Amino acid sequence: MHYESAGHMTVAPQAIYKRAVVDRAGGSYCFGQQTLMLGMLLAMGYRAYGCTGRVNTAPEPTEVDFETRSHLVLLVQIPTPHLAPTETGNETYFVDVGFGLGIVRPMLLSHGEEMPGLFPSERHRVVKAYHPESSLDTTDPATVPFAEEWRLEINVARNGQELPQGTWRTLYQFSLHQAYLVDFEWLSVMVQSNPKSLFWNHLVVVLYTPAKGDSAEVGEKMGVKVMMGPKVTYREGGKYEVLKELKNEADRISALKEYFDIEYSLDAAVNVRNKNGALGPQSL
Repeated sequence: MHYESAGHMTVAPQAIYKRAVVDRAGGSYCFGQQTLMLGMLLAMGYRAYGCTGRVNTAPEPTEVDFETRSHLVLLVQIPTPHLAPTETGNETYFVDVGFGLGIVRPMLLSHGEEMPGLFPSERHRVVKAYHPESSLDTTDPATVPFAEEWRLEINVARNGQELPQGTWRTLYQFSLHQAYLVDFEWLSVMVQSNPKSLFWNHLVVVLYTPAKGDSAEVGEKMGVKVMMGPKVTYREGGKYEVLKELKNEADRISALKEYFDIEYSLDAAVNVRNKNGALGPQSL
């Protein structure tokens, strides 16, 4: 959204399909990516819908400080024609292709379910939980269904260091209530225009790539490139490296093409000038 002349991105299905697939003009964040993914799942015959979540912004691993609903999660069930003989079709999975450094495959929605993450020591866990500010009685069976939500957790700190055994950091919390395209569009506007939003203050790009090396050697291992602030980094397994330091908008526009295959002209720098996400005292 930072380099767009309009100052924002639409997440309407046709528009995001044209942007990401037809024109290959860049990506989006959760509302765009998940809207596109939801359309594909429905077209393939899956029972799927979107629900919203709150990202945890607390700096300490064991604390929670939820922002308003600003994330989109997908829930999916496998329809009967796709089932293996031993499956029932009653299992619900959640899918998230729009949360950078989150889950990288569908995850069974079952309390205590764990799943490997992108890197060897990384694991994710999903658990039932309540919002800490909920006024509902969580001991009353009549009100529990209204208060109960789900949390996605990870066993590493924000800096990538593994947490002590049994310690989990909450990434976000989500409800199972169905949300609709009009909700995604309005929440997207809020995220793009709220000065408290991560995306208002930072340009963030995350790209998963096959691990470096011979394909037969690395197998299905993945690495991840991240652009945030004045640098582009790459992480793979236990390795971490800074690929490029960014001093100004010219550096960043060049790095978008070099590392992420996202192309903008240098003229686009004028659209981010004087915004919180700009690099350096001057745009160029």
